[in-house]
Amino acid sequence: MAALEPFLVLAEAVSEGRLSAAEFSRVCLPLYKQYGGPYPSTDHYQAATDLFYLAFDYDAAGTGASDLLDGDQVRAKAAEIAERMRLLLR
Repeated sequence: MAALEPFLVLAEAVSEGRLSAAEFSRVCLPLYKQYGGPYPSTDHYQAATDLFYLAFDYDAAGTGASDLLDGDQVRAKAAEIAERMRLLLR
């Protein structure tokens, strides 16, 4: 079964500025794509998927150039997703 914790660590790291938006995107996209197993609930899956799409939107579909979001927007949205994840893991 897929766990949410690796995604939470990643969301917290970018929201706290320990990872840049570009570094976050480089880690999050392959992590999500290669992560196996079903999630414990639909809410867990949705939180991980929302984080993936945040990274995808920043990365401009794999071109390496930011497109839809800037770094501050990524940090703010990652903080929101991290909070949802923390609530799910209680």
